[in-house]
Amino acid sequence: MLVDMKQRILCLLFIFLGGLLFAEVRFGGLDLSSQDTLLFSAEATAPGSGLYKTLFSADLKTGKIRQLSFFPEHAFLLPNTDQFQIQNRFGVFRTDESLKGLEPVEEFPSFVGGEEIATGKIHTAGSSPDGKWLLYLVPTSFGYGNLVLLELETNRKITISQRVELSLSRNPASWSPDSKYFVYSRQGKLYYFTLDHVSRNRMVAEEFRVLGKGRISSIQWSSMNDLYYITDSLVYKILSAEFFTRSLYSELLEIGEIVGKLPFLFDPNFDSFQISPDGRKILFNKGGRNILLYVLKSSDFLSTGDTFSLPYLYLPRNTVVKKVLWSLDDMITLLTGSIEKGKNTTGVYRFNLRQRNTPPVFLKTDDVGVTDIVLSPDGQTAALLTADSLVLKDYETWVDKNEHSHQQPLAASWIDNKQIIVSGSDVTEILNTVEGTKSLVALSRIDFFGFTDEGTVAVSVGGRNFYLTSTGWTEDGVLSFREVQVSSPRFRVYLEPAAGGSYANMVMVRRVEGFGTFPLFSYPEKEHEPFPAMDEPVDFVNFTHGSRIRRREVALVFNAVDSVEGLTEILNVLSEYSLRCTFFINGEFLRRNPEAVQEIADSGHEVGSLFYVNFDMTDSRFKVDTEFIKRGLARNEDDYFNLTGREISLLWHAPYYFTSTDIIRASREMNYLYIGRDVDPLDWTWTISNGIGGETNRYAADLVERIISMKKPGSIIPLRVGEAADIRSDYLFQYMDVMINGLISLGYEIVPVSTLIEHAK
Repeated sequence: MLVDMKQRILCLLFIFLGGLLFAEVRFGGLDLSSQDTLLFSAEATAPGSGLYKTLFSADLKTGKIRQLSFFPEHAFLLPNTDQFQIQNRFGVFRTDESLKGLEPVEEFPSFVGGEEIATGKIHTAGSSPDGKWLLYLVPTSFGYGNLVLLELETNRKITISQRVELSLSRNPASWSPDSKYFVYSRQGKLYYFTLDHVSRNRMVAEEFRVLGKGRISSIQWSSMNDLYYITDSLVYKILSAEFFTRSLYSELLEIGEIVGKLPFLFDPNFDSFQISPDGRKILFNKGGRNILLYVLKSSDFLSTGDTFSLPYLYLPRNTVVKKVLWSLDDMITLLTGSIEKGKNTTGVYRFNLRQRNTPPVFLKTDDVGVTDIVLSPDGQTAALLTADSLVLKDYETWVDKNEHSHQQPLAASWIDNKQIIVSGSDVTEILNTVEGTKSLVALSRIDFFGFTDEGTVAVSVGGRNFYLTSTGWTEDGVLSFREVQVSSPRFRVYLEPAAGGSYANMVMVRRVEGFGTFPLFSYPEKEHEPFPAMDEPVDFVNFTHGSRIRRREVALVFNAVDSVEGLTEILNVLSEYSLRCTFFINGEFLRRNPEAVQEIADSGHEVGSLFYVNFDMTDSRFKVDTEFIKRGLARNEDDYFNLTGREISLLWHAPYYFTSTDIIRASREMNYLYIGRDVDPLDWTWTISNGIGGETNRYAADLVERIISMKKPGSIIPLRVGEAADIRSDYLFQYMDVMINGLISLGYEIVPVSTLIEHAK
């Protein structure tokens, strides 16, 4: 009961403090044994997972720190080995081949190895299927990083590519099943790399490794190590042996076999696909919501293939496909995720391609609260992860086989057809699905910890008690802790507040025998951005920024003009970071997308007005006076209230942020506050002048860097919802988490515009 109460309190604190917690790590729980072993914890918040506490021990005589719990921010079984890998903000960790002894990968940066603890979302390290290589991005700026290949046996690091766009929502590359190749994307192009280059010490220049235009969403590997690649409306199958030839002649001809044609152009920003296990069919996801199944056929002039109605699934705009399962028996299962009234929900859809005589439709199952689905190696059993259990179903009939309790399972991987390893918020365990037995692999987090009277390390997590032995953690029904100690005959320990970095405090060690006081680990190298020397005047008539010196905070503003593309991604990211932001909605968006407006309101965000119509209100061709503006504002007020039952905030700005005397006068007469901006991300255009008479493309990573370089405390940063007028290679909202991470690393809190106003008074 005490543990449950403590968890509820932490959840409430998380809700109230919001994004601020992502910027800090807090140490605590100091307990020193008579043998100079120090126990301490580090509290950190992972977007999407919340606050968790990690346990460490330190030998004060040697200074060696050991990590004792491992929260699974990313967790999976290496497919071609018998090892399990967990990655979190403290490092990358692997078991041995018996799935025991989770230890840090020493070659990868980790806290126990002396590196700073990451804040916000973490960059995923992609492991090769054989477990011998790690591929990850090393940030070199706020928008870009170097793609680094690490050979674990030799600790050799190779920089594969420079200025690769940072990504927090996907792996930086896609490995072939045989671990001989990987494909990565950079600035709208796909590149391959073969490990043969490494073994022969012969690095081929990147310009000769181009496969074509696209992103990681444009490719998929087959089990035979062939690469399926979509460009425009053509589906290619490229043999790995053809990569070099295709790259060499990429400007002249397309090497590879055309195996299919799509009826639509493929947009890697919004589209995705899945190839069937037999390589003859494709499940095409158009725009994230239109799911269509096609038989692959290289020519469609006389026939499109088999003459049977193709299945089609039309998902709501607030829904994304999270996972696709496609068995050898042609049974397809989709897991979808949605935001409804500010909460995340999921749905499961099924289609049996073998049943030609039944209506060709995807059927939604009755399953609710499913966070993930994993299919056993033989394709016979599906494991469904829910909030507090693992549900096993016969994959073909979808009938329940049995259910096993597990507190908040976050990831699962089948070891074989009987055993599955499940990583949850409390523990990672191996479950024998036939016998129902469980064996502990690791603790994910801890609630309470300390030493027993016998000097043994003991912990409590989720109401379960464990003590540490030479062979690992052992569960015990009852544990008793001795009184906490912070001194021994040789050392004293204490916590000291830290300012200016991502650590809220530091663990300090004072020598009793001899002299000297020192931190147990290094201070963070990256400090929070300093405040300006002076404040700037704040205009409460045309509010363009808040105070520059009172708080380190900015406001993200989302302008919804007409189209709704990107809104689901925006709402998901804001939900992950527990952020409340400001949306400005105009009448056209409200009329076209009433349910989207309702969802923005239900998600708890602040909503202001972007006027009733979208046009340049300072254009001399139009007669725009104060009465016209007041009527347009009033009309938007009424339409918003009639749709949502809520009053719109008395904040607004004109389309394109143009202002005039009449615009400001009408604002004051309507008791509105006009909201300007002091940062223009340029996310509304693809090209800008390069300053030498030409134009240059601006990738989303460039926009992230522009925003972070221009912002100041109190800044208002607008972002556009929807597609831009120009055809873009990528969109800023796809890198919004990268931008938020950059702001967090500099110590910024993200708040609604109304909070900026209040704090500036």
